[in-house]
Amino acid sequence: MDDARPLLVDTGRGFSILAAVLATPFRPDTLYIVPSPCLCYGLRELLERLPASSAILCIEAEATLRSIAEKSIAEGLPGVVLASPHEAIAAYRSVEQRIAPARFRRAIEVRVSGGRALHEAEYDRVLAAIDADIQIRFRNRLALVRMGRLWTKNIIANLGSMRWEALVPIGAGGKPIVVCGAGPSLDGALPVLDRHREGLFVLACDTASGALARAGIIPDAVVCLEGQVYNVEDFLPLEGRPAALVADLTAHPASFRALPGSLSLTLSEYTDSAFLKRLAASGLPLTLVPPLGSVGVLAIRIARLLGGPVLVAGLDFAFNQGRTHCSGSPADLRARRTESRTEKRSAAWASSFRDGCTRRQDGSLTDPALAMYAALAAGELRGLDAWDLRGGFGAGLPLRATTPRDMELLAEGKYVRGEAGQLGSHMDPEHCRELARNFLAVELERAENVAAALRTGTTPERLKALLADADFLYFHFPDPERVLELEDDALRRVAAEAAYWRGRLADALQKP
Repeated sequence: MDDARPLLVDTGRGFSILAAVLATPFRPDTLYIVPSPCLCYGLRELLERLPASSAILCIEAEATLRSIAEKSIAEGLPGVVLASPHEAIAAYRSVEQRIAPARFRRAIEVRVSGGRALHEAEYDRVLAAIDADIQIRFRNRLALVRMGRLWTKNIIANLGSMRWEALVPIGAGGKPIVVCGAGPSLDGALPVLDRHREGLFVLACDTASGALARAGIIPDAVVCLEGQVYNVEDFLPLEGRPAALVADLTAHPASFRALPGSLSLTLSEYTDSAFLKRLAASGLPLTLVPPLGSVGVLAIRIARLLGGPVLVAGLDFAFNQGRTHCSGSPADLRARRTESRTEKRSAAWASSFRDGCTRRQDGSLTDPALAMYAALAAGELRGLDAWDLRGGFGAGLPLRATTPRDMELLAEGKYVRGEAGQLGSHMDPEHCRELARNFLAVELERAENVAAALRTGTTPERLKALLADADFLYFHFPDPERVLELEDDALRRVAAEAAYWRGRLADALQKP
């Protein structure tokens, strides 16, 4: 190949590959993906024009072409990374960590050879996977900026006031698990659930618990993920009747008081953090879950952990024009309370016409957030023995259609089920309380150490070590990387945060 190296050919309108590369938009926070780079023509010009926060990732699926690309990159393309398709996700994350941690906003494909045609479907799959991963992580980053401080505050408050004596393992007892959301399709599923209630384990999202209770169906367990106080009204129709609570430790403290029964805890690892890693390793009975974002997707994850066949009702990730939730849900009741002769369901109608809202083939509506959660739900359901109680409504999920006969057999335990599991474990309440207090005390010490170092001064190396250890002080910043770069304005913000969190931690430690 060295002796017969392909050459660029002047087509009369400039070098075609170079023209295509120079026509590429040069944008910050961007990953440029080059499938089958071959001789890497044009990449030097692309590299010279890239903003500092952008990078190039080459992907080669053809083994015979990989050595050519490796040689071309080694000859003068510093920083350009080459990976095989199965290495692509890990490679792009490694590049991102080096260039701009967790900051890539988009991926742009750049074609510099015809080698892509050899594995077209594989390159399409890899590019789609990288793009989806970037979008999810970017949304998670935005959510962390908006909600991260509240989640941390809730964790600290909950550890200080938790009803540790209420923590018990939660299991489905071998019954099929019905995961109930508050979408419009729940209305049609309620008679079926009522008819077969004794043979089912009803796992309700918080927003669906009221609609179920009004229909005479008290959930076996209610899942809560909401960090704000607004969802407490979801539990009012239960009127204190026994239902286990599966609550994330980031949920608002009022949620833990709304249901007085048994309790199991999850912990959403909402960012890569030393603080969360220490909490996960604290010995407390926490079930670790990824940052799923939606209480419905979390409920499916919990159903997976409990084992057995899973049925889905009301998890639509879509809605009808002018009607976003099932009857009896908080959104539905709120709309009814505010109705007048001239204004009906204004919030639901506004949702039907908001930016990004699109109509699906079945006539239902969806938006980018719902579509993302639907994709996450599909991933959680894949590989499960899962059945559909939505009557054909809602986002496409990997579910089997359910006939009345199927429902009878499921409720009677006639279908083969997986190994039954449980959520949580038995642990002495006083030991849990001691573990929680020890965790809070050590985090308070970390905040005090950072405050003292910023006040009296220390070496840059020691300050960086203290800051990296106490990252809960700033991981919700929109620019957390500037803290470890010891930028003055970032450190002033950290000093204010250290004072705030010292107060929060000290207050949690004073709880009985």
